[in-house]
Amino acid sequence: MQKWLDRLMGIPLEENPVDKTIVEKLPNGDNRHVDEVYKARWVWYHTILAVEIAFTNILLVAILFVLAVK
Repeated sequence: MQKWLDRLMGIPLEENPVDKTIVEKLPNGDNRHVDEVYKARWVWYHTILAVEIAFTNILLVAILFVLAVK
């Protein structure tokens, strides 16, 4: 399982011998549990997605307005 995570995330992972959880090595040398990293990335992904959807809705309303005026 660890090999595909290494390729997918591009960051080496190591198994923590103390509590047998996978830890991610971050560029600044800090180690965080993969679950914490996943949750943070999930929040950012959905925030960006919500902004994009809002922008698309604004564009669609603008198009509807332009078509209604003509």
